[in-house]
Amino acid sequence: EIRLSLVGSEMCIRDSHVDGALLLELFTHHGIGTMISRDSLERLRPARIDDVGAVLQLIAPLEAEGTLVKRGRERIEREIGYFTVIDHDRRLIGCAALYPFPAARAAELACLVVHPDHRNAGHGEALLLHIEARARAQKLDKLYALTTHTAHWFVENGFHEVDVSELPAERRQLYNWQRRSKVFMKSL
Repeated sequence: EIRLSLVGSEMCIRDSHVDGALLLELFTHHGIGTMISRDSLERLRPARIDDVGAVLQLIAPLEAEGTLVKRGRERIEREIGYFTVIDHDRRLIGCAALYPFPAARAAELACLVVHPDHRNAGHGEALLLHIEARARAQKLDKLYALTTHTAHWFVENGFHEVDVSELPAERRQLYNWQRRSKVFMKSL
């Protein structure tokens, strides 16, 4: 038997044979039924200062395993204006930063992260497209990305590997030779 439940402006279709189905739908993030909503539950938006904690939570596992460079709370607070986030039902599930180098007409895509529960659903690509659009709006011609683990993803998304010497001078001075990140570039 299928039941319909109305919650605010949303409707949920759920199986009445599952004990606690309504509670699971209302009080867990993934729910158990099919949600029908007038508004989209996901949106891509500029990060705000009140997102700092959620961004830190999102990137912490990748920092711990060494995939991402550690960024402290103060740094994220200082740089939050560079970040774009994906908000799913008021919960951050992805982020990416765009660091421009206007003199070189270039930018760096950094800190691209999608929560493990939401990977392989096109969120990384959506963040990339948004970052590219932001870079183009700033009249930048090249987008760089540095990675130690996901070279294949960048290649699949139009980047090609370049030498560290091709980074904008400002960014090249900050390159961490111990991490030995590969440098990728995409023309915009």
